[in-house]
Amino acid sequence: MKKEWSKWSVKTNAIKGTLCEPDIFKKVFFREAQEHYAKYDFDFEVDSSNKNFLGHFCRYWNRDKAFEVMENISLQKGIMVFGSYGTGKTSSFRIIQNLSKHYQVRELWFPAISTQEVVSKFNVERNKEDVIQYYSKGVFLFDDLGAEMAGNNIYQYGKEEVFVRILLNRYRNFEDQGTKTHITTNLDLGQIENRYGRQMADRFIQMFNLLKLDGPSRRK
Repeated sequence: MKKEWSKWSVKTNAIKGTLCEPDIFKKVFFREAQEHYAKYDFDFEVDSSNKNFLGHFCRYWNRDKAFEVMENISLQKGIMVFGSYGTGKTSSFRIIQNLSKHYQVRELWFPAISTQEVVSKFNVERNKEDVIQYYSKGVFLFDDLGAEMAGNNIYQYGKEEVFVRILLNRYRNFEDQGTKTHITTNLDLGQIENRYGRQMADRFIQMFNLLKLDGPSRRK
């Protein structure tokens, strides 16, 4: 395995397409997943609830262009992983981050932050526009969209949905610069529309590959 991955790591320095053979990527991802879940005394299992999702998720990060045609997935878009609690949405992204660090693959790296932490920073920052602008740029994973409280901006607007502003900015950056956004959420598109508005829900369809990860909670 290490030998196969070593060949793949060298290859990434020279190409912009697929990182490696799909089976190799999947094997390395699954091994990293087992190590990740073992830290929390959980078992990593592939079953009917997550098998299809994991196949899509791995082929996306492996930049498999053939997969775009097969499954109507766009490698130019980010990923929104949605589904019920405890199914492994956040962990799936953390495993990709671990792969990036362990094997020094910059193409797989992205910073991650919970949506509530962003709103908390917004609430305490005097110049609130700085927070909006900072999280409007560059690749980010915003974890647990929908769990955050409304922002406190009593000096100008009162309460506001901070992520409406951030995500609309990011949509414009996606159109102009191809900036990717990744999201985990327990909300489906209908619930996103109810909270953030129809305009935002329409933008989601353009910005994201929507991948559902459902099933029973895997937390003990």
